[in-house]
Amino acid sequence: MFQWPHLWIVGAGRLYREAYGNPGWARGLGAEKALDRHPSRARSASATLQPRVSAIVVAHKVRPSSSGRAPLDLCLRSALAEDWIDELVIVDHDNFEEISSMLRAFEADRRDVKVVQADASLSLAAAANIGANAALGRWLLFLNADVVLQRGAVSRLAAAGGGAQQPWIVGGRLLDLEGRERLAARKGALNTFSAIAVAVEWPARPARRGGEDATKVGAVSGALMLMPRGDFEQLNGFDEQFDTDYADLDLCRRAAAAGGSVLFQPDASGVQFEYTQTRKSRKVQGLTRFAVKSAQTPMERAFARVAGPALTTLVMLKDLIAGRPPARR
Repeated sequence: MFQWPHLWIVGAGRLYREAYGNPGWARGLGAEKALDRHPSRARSASATLQPRVSAIVVAHKVRPSSSGRAPLDLCLRSALAEDWIDELVIVDHDNFEEISSMLRAFEADRRDVKVVQADASLSLAAAANIGANAALGRWLLFLNADVVLQRGAVSRLAAAGGGAQQPWIVGGRLLDLEGRERLAARKGALNTFSAIAVAVEWPARPARRGGEDATKVGAVSGALMLMPRGDFEQLNGFDEQFDTDYADLDLCRRAAAAGGSVLFQPDASGVQFEYTQTRKSRKVQGLTRFAVKSAQTPMERAFARVAGPALTTLVMLKDLIAGRPPARR
């Protein structure tokens, strides 16, 4: 049974606390109306106006967390609380029927929410593209279903991209529940050998600077990423051949190759409730595809030909050294 908690955010890097007056949490899917307690701006706005930002959330195999909380609920609430987000597109991807039913009920009660279906056989990248195709906004915000936005994050992302060379992508900072920073950006230009750095989790955080200026980086996380709709279409969206991760890495590489800008705005942040490790086979698949697609020089092409087994060995050795148990298949 799901338990939808009512939480509030004290600020970026601060803990979440239960704060609403009603004791206990709404229990079960009979409490689906809890999702709609935030008033809809779209009910008082003209339906003919083009939304500024469309937030795209892929709801994939939604389950409550180990604490009984449902991060999706908090993610959707935080998106609807953002002044710059005029449309919320939820992609229903490989969920139980009760979750799909709850999402449809949510859509029926709000004009600023749209739910679209993505076949379970499709990749997460394909599901994100389906959401982008259904969105109407001038800018597209890709937001993981387990990320809760800090108030004002979207306006800061949009401001950072205001004078950037197109096509541009701006990513924000990700924090865990203890306020610790997670890797949400990689500095330096991307190439085939970047797959090795990612495979061994080589630290590549951009240096923090004073003020509110965004930093030019090689890649940002697709868990919190904003870009103009026209730029996304120019780049043909995410590569749907990536099974799970690293389609965002590839999109950033292609944006830079097209003469655009990839920026990291640390003052735009979100709290990520859960961070699940990708299975080794899918991690290697994504990194191998990235290595092959980005190979330009003879040395890079030579590595790309053996990238699959080489990256498999690196990932296994890294986990062995770290003392991690073998991943379940």
